[in-house]
Amino acid sequence: MASYDILIKSGTVIDGTGESMKETDIGIKDDEIAAIGKLGDTKAETVIDATGKYVTPGFVDITNHSDTYLTLFTCPNLESLVMQGITTIVGGNCGASLAPLGRSEAINAIKKWADPAKLNLNWATVEEYLQTLDTLRPGVNVGTFVGFGTLRRGVIGDEIRRLELEEREKVKLLLEKGIQQGAFGLSLGLSYGHERIARTEEIIDVCQALRENGGIVKIHLRSEGGGLLASINEAVRIGREAKVPVQISHLKAIGKQAWGNVTKALQLIEYASQSGVNITFDVSPYATTGSSLYLLIPPWARQGGFTELFRRIDNPREKALLIKDLKSFTLHYDKILITSATVKTIVGQTIAQIAETAQLSPEETLIEIVRANEGRVAIIGRTVSLKNVETQIQNKHSFIASDGVGYAQEEYRSGNLVHPRSFGTFPRFWHRFVEHLKLFSPEEAVVKMASGPAEKLGIAKRGILKKGNFADVLVFDPKLLKDRARYRNPFRYAAGLEWSVINGKVAVEQGKYMGTRAGKALRKK
Repeated sequence: MASYDILIKSGTVIDGTGESMKETDIGIKDDEIAAIGKLGDTKAETVIDATGKYVTPGFVDITNHSDTYLTLFTCPNLESLVMQGITTIVGGNCGASLAPLGRSEAINAIKKWADPAKLNLNWATVEEYLQTLDTLRPGVNVGTFVGFGTLRRGVIGDEIRRLELEEREKVKLLLEKGIQQGAFGLSLGLSYGHERIARTEEIIDVCQALRENGGIVKIHLRSEGGGLLASINEAVRIGREAKVPVQISHLKAIGKQAWGNVTKALQLIEYASQSGVNITFDVSPYATTGSSLYLLIPPWARQGGFTELFRRIDNPREKALLIKDLKSFTLHYDKILITSATVKTIVGQTIAQIAETAQLSPEETLIEIVRANEGRVAIIGRTVSLKNVETQIQNKHSFIASDGVGYAQEEYRSGNLVHPRSFGTFPRFWHRFVEHLKLFSPEEAVVKMASGPAEKLGIAKRGILKKGNFADVLVFDPKLLKDRARYRNPFRYAAGLEWSVINGKVAVEQGKYMGTRAGKALRKK
């Protein structure tokens, strides 16, 4: 009689293929699923009675920032992710990755989120970085994209300009080696200064390295506001002309003036798909954005990066122009909440509240906050439409992703807040869209949360419950799985996850986080 390390008995298995759920057993041995079927009285070290519970693949978070916020190293357990059912994350998003580092300035691509001086760098290549993760053994599986901003800085340093043809070739060579060493593709952060200057033609040229070596291009659009449709067209053009699969990161329309363009944006994506472009996108199920405050500053003032931005703020004439431009925007300062900053006294306040206290205009207050905190200010903004979020999530080309970061509950001691998506994205999607609104069947939902993103990325043997696949398995009560993190109290684990198994090791047992670090560094095959 076969024996297993873990036996999950009598659960309602949703395997991730889209096929109908069925009641059956799963046997796990070492780090793999050894058997699926009626396994009778088979012996196992750990027996999980899953009667009346759903058994699904672990969730795959295709847009995660635990690497560039450095919590992958400061909080390697990543328990806020584990406790919401995430078993795999992919970092290196929005144009910034921790490898490859073509020169020392390359790491500066993460400065907008974290202080790179706090990172003990002992790698330069993607291969060395993934080896470091193997040693670290984080709480979840971790893969990476190669960031375009990181690549550009690795070739031309902190200069902000277009690449010469010879420099493009160096960027392509770095990307090619990164893909060959296990990265899942190229990520673009086209709203950021170092990449915004790049023309579409330059990006298409660089993407040739993807076409020849595999991998996808993952795009933080050039604009998520008034230029949304043009940015979607650019993403489609990159996919079509470079002949590479496209994944749009955290698709949204920011600001009421852009809300009406979501239907047209989805039509553009549908037309592109019908014409042969492999294009999908991911969505976070919140009617708020979480981003950097400085991104609200007009693009012309951000040209040249923080150094030039601060110079302009310090120049009275240019500062006046900046304030004038900001006043022409439709920013709702009473709905922009500061969640983290080096000056802790402003955390938890809106810009409108800070402006009232300082007796300054909200526009000047915004600028002064950015300057005083050296640009490193995180915000939550109520700038997207819930109706649009629901429309995007229901689209057949969408996946669910957190766009968040892995934390410990103890992070509340830092004095900062975080976006609740870092603690609740996947349970929130399940509770609201599957259980409450019933917009998806459970089988369809699991595809959006697990097998869909795994297939898009080419992650081997994950995202589907199948004999021989890695044992990333969840057990939960579908009626109890829900988010509990709130904007003013975000450090709360989700409810309802009863068991999480990651690579055959129990990470959550009967709802309790076990502190297990069973994750692996993932490499594209």
